[in-house]
Amino acid sequence: MIALSELVLGTQLVLGTPWQAVAVAIWALGEILAIVFVYRVLTRGGSPASTLLWMVVILAAPWFGLLLYYLMPRRLQLRRLRRVQVRVQQLRQRRARPGTIEETRDQDGPPISGLQALLATAEEVGLEGGNDAQWLPSGEDFIAAAAAAIAAAQNEVHCVVYIFRPDAAGLRFLSLLIAAAKRGVKVRLLFDSFGSWGLKASHLEELRAAGGRAEAFLPLFWKRRPFTVNLRNHRKLLIVDGEAGFVGGRNVGDEYFTDRVGRTRLWLDAMMAVRGPAVRRMQDVFLEDWYTATEEVLEVTPCSTPAPPGSAACRIGIVCSGPDREQSYLWYALVQAIGQAQTSIELSSPYLVPPPMLLFSLQLAAARGVRVRIYTNGPKAEAAVLYHAQRSYYERFLEAGIELYETTDVYNHAKLLVVDRRHVMVGSANMDLRSANLNFEIAAVAVDAEPFAEQVLATLERRLVGFRQLSMQDLPQDPFRRAIDGFCGLLSPLL
Repeated sequence: MIALSELVLGTQLVLGTPWQAVAVAIWALGEILAIVFVYRVLTRGGSPASTLLWMVVILAAPWFGLLLYYLMPRRLQLRRLRRVQVRVQQLRQRRARPGTIEETRDQDGPPISGLQALLATAEEVGLEGGNDAQWLPSGEDFIAAAAAAIAAAQNEVHCVVYIFRPDAAGLRFLSLLIAAAKRGVKVRLLFDSFGSWGLKASHLEELRAAGGRAEAFLPLFWKRRPFTVNLRNHRKLLIVDGEAGFVGGRNVGDEYFTDRVGRTRLWLDAMMAVRGPAVRRMQDVFLEDWYTATEEVLEVTPCSTPAPPGSAACRIGIVCSGPDREQSYLWYALVQAIGQAQTSIELSSPYLVPPPMLLFSLQLAAARGVRVRIYTNGPKAEAAVLYHAQRSYYERFLEAGIELYETTDVYNHAKLLVVDRRHVMVGSANMDLRSANLNFEIAAVAVDAEPFAEQVLATLERRLVGFRQLSMQDLPQDPFRRAIDGFCGLLSPLL
């Protein structure tokens, strides 16, 4: 028999020092786990680009890749997600109002199709008639309208926001909520824990002392697992008494209310106010988000207020997407609206890393003669990696005949779509893979709303002075810069 000392000596000769043995063991464990997680990536579904990128990252650097995969999953924990989704579905059914496509048109009118049919037939969307849509192009317009609505609140103020900064504008908005809570109004604020990282408990003490509620959405260590960095509630939503609803791209912070970045640069954004039956759908979204964050079922004031007398009534659908939705009706509506465009498409987004379905639909629209104009940010306004990633798509847009406009010195944060000067979508979603696959997003879609569309288009025309139109000559020609764009484009599934 081999003596124990000889066995140890032989092991040391193979593995070296004890620390080297530990390193080999860690390496071997990493390789085994990498193979296991690559199998999970292959079998979970998802886009081929995202799947291939995760495989490369995990196999090239197993421990780093596994850490990223653990912290940045595509879905919530499956068991908890199923439980939340089942409960949310029950809440929807309990609050659902019987309705059919026939209710969204005159009995003697032609059958509806396309975008209208999509919105009308979706149980969680609906296409509500008799709404008033108000365009709020500036930060002053939005905060004035929101402040007036909150000051007049009698029952409830509900707010969902991605970024809530405790700066001058944030503290001003908090004071409005505190004043409402002191009057006995039920104030509920839901803020994203990652986007609003600067908002501390001390900033919310007075609101809570007045009887208001303030809850973080998906804290980092939600349910004892630090995995929520990659899943963010990006919605911006304010509902007052179930009568007035505000939706769009504005968060709570100085630049969002003052339309200024620093001392000189302009901030461009978009919000719309809604009064009428569609506000009920906004309320539903808030109730579902509140339940996801707190597991608390709220009983709220019924929403039955019609549009104000004399207003230009229009049909509005509220669409959402995100890890809490089985169907991404926001993106269905976006692609459907583009797909049925006949004359013009105006699309604004701060980030332009389009999902394949969006890229294809825009190229197809341009190919059939529709004028397509896209407004996004230039290199001075955007982070380098994001800008290089979106520039990797520019050649395909320009070759399709799509007009591209970049900001020069201003920052464009507006997320909106206008089709054929009659259909308008205003919401929180960027035109990128993160908004399509990971973020909780919301938008309002106004159908056959020509007067409202004209207001939005007039704002876009005025803002054109802060943009420049791109051509093929503006794209990088040297191989190094083109390679940088292409490499950043490969990272787009993770951006």
